[in-house]
Amino acid sequence: MLLIGCFAHSLELEQALDDIERSGIERKHILAVGMNLRVDSDAEARHSDAVEMGAAWATAFAVVGVAAGFGLAWGPIVWGLIGATVGFGTGFCLHRIWLRGPARSGTQANAPEVTVIVQCPDGLSDDIRLLLYRRGALSVGESGG
Repeated sequence: MLLIGCFAHSLELEQALDDIERSGIERKHILAVGMNLRVDSDAEARHSDAVEMGAAWATAFAVVGVAAGFGLAWGPIVWGLIGATVGFGTGFCLHRIWLRGPARSGTQANAPEVTVIVQCPDGLSDDIRLLLYRRGALSVGESGG
């Protein structure tokens, strides 16, 4: 039977591999594969989030601009457009500043995951599955049951 576990790259992963070997599974029946992350995916997500936050702020400022525009000289349409423009710029810039600020600079980027594949006899499969979960596996699957 094949057991497949997905781990974050951490000390618990190393401990799980050691525990698997101690449980009687030979090293040649254990495969650990580090997964690669897309390099550009984080930059795309940050830009998309900044645009979404800008759009949310633009909506809020446009509503306030339209409401205030009924009493101002240029009217609600012009003040709504001005509010949307100012709101988008405010939301976009706040998101960019928030990402570069000290509160976010200390956070760790998403570490790549490691997939562990263990070939074990059917009698040990439940023990190995529990061992993987105890050592912090994100998920465990099986093949050939």
